[in-house]
Amino acid sequence: MRRIGGHVSMAGSLLNSVTNTLKIGGNCMQIFAGSPRLWFRKPFPEDQVQGFIKETKKENISPIFIHALYLVNLASQKEDILTKSIDSLVMDMQNGARINSAGVIVHIGSHMGTGFESVKDQLVAVIERVLASTKNCDLILENDAGQNGKIGSPEEISFLIKKIANPRVKMCLDSAHLFESGVDIRDAKQLKNFLQTLDNLKLTDKLVCLHLNDSATKLGSHKDMHANIGEGEIGLEGLKNLINHPSLSSLPLILEVPGDNRSGCDAKNISLVRSLLS
Repeated sequence: MRRIGGHVSMAGSLLNSVTNTLKIGGNCMQIFAGSPRLWFRKPFPEDQVQGFIKETKKENISPIFIHALYLVNLASQKEDILTKSIDSLVMDMQNGARINSAGVIVHIGSHMGTGFESVKDQLVAVIERVLASTKNCDLILENDAGQNGKIGSPEEISFLIKKIANPRVKMCLDSAHLFESGVDIRDAKQLKNFLQTLDNLKLTDKLVCLHLNDSATKLGSHKDMHANIGEGEIGLEGLKNLINHPSLSSLPLILEVPGDNRSGCDAKNISLVRSLLS
C-alpha cells in the first residue's frame, strides 16, 4: 500500500501525533519537533519516545518525517540567526534519531538577494557542521517556490548534495512549490522534462519524500501558498500525473494542506489522494 499521511500535530505529547495520523487515515506522518513559532527545542521525553516507537510499529506508521522550523535560514549573514538555525536543526535531527525518523526536512533559507554564489560555501560548511553534530538521521533539502532570494532550486540542491558528498543528505519535492516555481505538472511533457532534469542532476535517487499539495496561486507565481487537494490551480489530474509517474510512484506522500476547517490535513484529503492512485 502506498504510504500517504499528513503533517499532524503532536501538541501535548509525541503520542498525540499517532492518534492524529490514525484519525485522518494516514500510514506515514510529518511533525514539528516543538512549537513552529519558537526557536527553543529540547529532547523528547524518554517515556514518550518509547511509547511512540511502540505505537508506530503496532499501527505500521512509517516513514516518519520531522519538518524543521520555518525560521531556519542556513544562509543568514546574521550570526544570531545562523546560530539559532544550526542549534534548532541539530536538536531536531537528534530527536529524529531517537524516534527512528526517516529524516528532517528543511527549507534551506534565503540569500536575501545577494545570489546563491555568495552563500554556497557557507551553506556547505553549515550543513557539514550539522551532519557532524548528529547521526542516524538524514537531512532532507526541500525545493522552493522560486521566491526572490530563496534557495532550493534543483540546481542549487544538486550542487549542495554533490559538494557535501554525504549519503545522509537527501531531497524532498513539494508539488505546490514546483508548480509555483514555473513547472506545469499538469502537462505530461513538462513533467517528463522536469524529471529528466532531476535525473541529469543525479537527484532522482536522492528523493525520499513528496510533499503533495495543491497550489492556491497560479503557475509561476513564486508564492508559497498551499490549497486542499483538487481545490487549487494544479487540480486532480495534475496531481494524479505526478504521484503515478514511475519515477515517483514509490515515494511516500505527505500532505501539508489547510483542510476543510483550516486545522490541517484531514481524512477527506487523504481519501481523495488514495482515489488518484493507479
